[in-house]
Amino acid sequence: MAHLGQALRKRLVRVSRMVGPICGAVLAAAAVIGGCALQAAADDLKIRSPVIESGELEFENNFTLGRSKTAVHELEYGFSDWLKLGVEAELAADPGHGFRYDATALEGFLQLTPQGKYWADVGLFAEYEHTARQGDPRALTFGPLVQKEVPLLGLDTLHTVNALFTKQMGAGSVGPPSMLLAAQSRVRLIPYFEPGIEYYGNITLGRHGDEPRHRLGPMLVGHIGFRELGVDAPGGIKYDAAYLRRVGGETDPSTFRVRIELEFPL
Repeated sequence: MAHLGQALRKRLVRVSRMVGPICGAVLAAAAVIGGCALQAAADDLKIRSPVIESGELEFENNFTLGRSKTAVHELEYGFSDWLKLGVEAELAADPGHGFRYDATALEGFLQLTPQGKYWADVGLFAEYEHTARQGDPRALTFGPLVQKEVPLLGLDTLHTVNALFTKQMGAGSVGPPSMLLAAQSRVRLIPYFEPGIEYYGNITLGRHGDEPRHRLGPMLVGHIGFRELGVDAPGGIKYDAAYLRRVGGETDPSTFRVRIELEFPL
């Protein structure tokens, strides 16, 4: 059994050595595609953790592929064990068009409870988004982040829920506020491989709004240290991906999202 586990680990390490060049290619592609086209309206397909790593610099890249496409690049820093601030730039593309700079956002995280001290870890998220095109509405988003570890059938599982409220502002704003729901449950098998399931919902709060939209699908999370890739430096690469299917409302029949995050303890 020990021999089998060692062989599996060696195979995973060999696979992990491929991630560095792949990440470099993805980031290079993202830098090149800042090109042409129109704005695309996209849901916020991302799971946010309430846990903050103090003194850690994070460079995060989020890609969403469906009929429309988005590429969001973020720089975040944990100033303490309760405060993290970040800035992001978003590229977007409508079907049949290339990418174009779409918006800039400032965001903040507050960790309200020490990790593992209470029944669940709780945090608060807030974001102000300023769109690139004149006349498009700005947006304010805020809400709680909740996360809990649960032993289940001899396995460690991690469950995260985000319940965010968003409201457009400015002359171009239309409609009532909305609630953005995001939930993830995953099994923590090994750091390289944590499979699970994700759900996203977009619900209008009030009359005369859009029909609620719901997505659901399998996901995968993993983490590889830089030293495991042969780089003598602290930190590592966190990656996660999900394939989401429409289960209600007018949205893309299927959507693929992937996130690659580079972590640098300072």
